[in-house]
Amino acid sequence: MSEQRTLSLGFRKFQPSDYERLVAISNANYPDYPISVRERRSRDESMAQTKHFLQRFECIDLEQDQIVGFGEVFNLPGMFHPGKFMVNILVDPERQDTGIGRAIYNRINDELVNLNAILVWAMSKEDLPRRIEFFRRRGFVEKSRSWESRLDLTMADTARFDGYVEKALKEGIIFTTLAEERLRGQDSLSKIHELVQLITADMPREAAFTPLTFEQWETFSLKNPQLIPEGYFIAKGGQTYVGMSNVHRIDTEPRVLNQDDTGVIRECRGRGIAMALKLKVIEFGKKNGYRTIKTWNDSNNAPMLAVNTKLGFKRQVGWVMMEKILRPESGA
Repeated sequence: MSEQRTLSLGFRKFQPSDYERLVAISNANYPDYPISVRERRSRDESMAQTKHFLQRFECIDLEQDQIVGFGEVFNLPGMFHPGKFMVNILVDPERQDTGIGRAIYNRINDELVNLNAILVWAMSKEDLPRRIEFFRRRGFVEKSRSWESRLDLTMADTARFDGYVEKALKEGIIFTTLAEERLRGQDSLSKIHELVQLITADMPREAAFTPLTFEQWETFSLKNPQLIPEGYFIAKGGQTYVGMSNVHRIDTEPRVLNQDDTGVIRECRGRGIAMALKLKVIEFGKKNGYRTIKTWNDSNNAPMLAVNTKLGFKRQVGWVMMEKILRPESGA
């Protein structure tokens, strides 16, 4: 039942001592995507080290002296623009429908004005219609949609796809891992960085791609405590890196892998290398006792969606990226 009393709300800058409360509210809103304090703190530290903007504040019920929600404004790595930001609103589920979300949004809007923002994005799951409607009422429209897919490794039968790896090997493709390649030194890491930028540049996104510098990529990827170097597979043609697929562990779900980017450079597409890389990841997951692989793909990324479907990934609830144009871009 919604509270009837008039709330007295205040705001303050996020306090590092409040990570537990942040994670608790986040996990209560998205129980299918639990995150640990370590993971959240690591993400924040990466943003700070790479000079990407991140502003988080706490919404306080002043009468009860309790944090009831959080608001966030931040840059998106890979789509960096000084006037374009992602926003996020988290409200304690027990305190929703009492005006807290509206108050947090108004506070976020003030921040966007101070930042001279030109465009803002917000994300919502497809099965949260009230959240989607909340942003629609404030001028947001759907920009894109991505689908999560999951593979049950205990049931996955990939034997019929062995020919993909065999074909790639016959064509001179070698499969290796980040764990092996980084032993070769800085030059190898620099080439992997270049590979990742080439691949991610061609992935569907809501705004122009902005490559990460080596130092930024190193911070976000190589120094990520969730990274599994032995599960970061790379395809090589001679001395050229041509494809990759990587996974990360999840603190709160030790039997689950998050599969991030999978891709092949343009010159080598259409040869089944991406399928072979995905098979390598599946093999790694099975051998190491994982039960599930989660992955996400833009709804317009037909080639990778087809690969996942062929391998037995099952589509889950999607995520909607919503956009609001605040003012025209200069020169547009």
